[in-house]
Amino acid sequence: MRRLLTCLLLVALASVNSACTSFAAPRKDQFYRLPDSIENTSLSAGAGVIVYVPPLLASGLHGERALIYAHDDGTSLEQYTYHYWVDSPRLLLQQALAAQLRVGGARRIVTAPSADAKYTVRGYLRKFERHGLAPGTAEVSLEFELLEASSDAPEFVRAYQRSVPLRDAEMATCAAALGQAAQDILASLVTDLQAHWAP
Repeated sequence: MRRLLTCLLLVALASVNSACTSFAAPRKDQFYRLPDSIENTSLSAGAGVIVYVPPLLASGLHGERALIYAHDDGTSLEQYTYHYWVDSPRLLLQQALAAQLRVGGARRIVTAPSADAKYTVRGYLRKFERHGLAPGTAEVSLEFELLEASSDAPEFVRAYQRSVPLRDAEMATCAAALGQAAQDILASLVTDLQAHWAP
């Protein structure tokens, strides 16, 4: 009887030890930012015409910080757990666009409302997500309007899309591809705006 109790006690201790060692450390949140596409370039405060760049408009899901996965059905989306942008994409893209517009300093770019602003560059975030089975693609879709302060009708409207195949399933790879696709779009927008403003 004593031998049986000893065996049962050893089995119980082994089970408790196994359970304790099977608990993994909790996962840590990971944070991502947009790549800096204009590093080593001095930004000018600008002068003359003031252009206001507000935060981009976005749906509730795209306005949040969690990275997004789009299913192949074309309609359903979900947020990743543990993977976040350092700020809302609405604000990250606002700051990235303002920085690109400031290169050259031909105009004064502001990110706070200004009664003296002659133009507003309004942006809409339509897609900013990973799509399809791993590794999948990084999908970015942005739309922009240029409005003059004296008019409610936009004088310039553009829509841009980028789809970047991902080389692996790592979330860091996905975040970098989304950021680079967005920066490419913003560079195209700035080129188009400069052409529009050219005399």
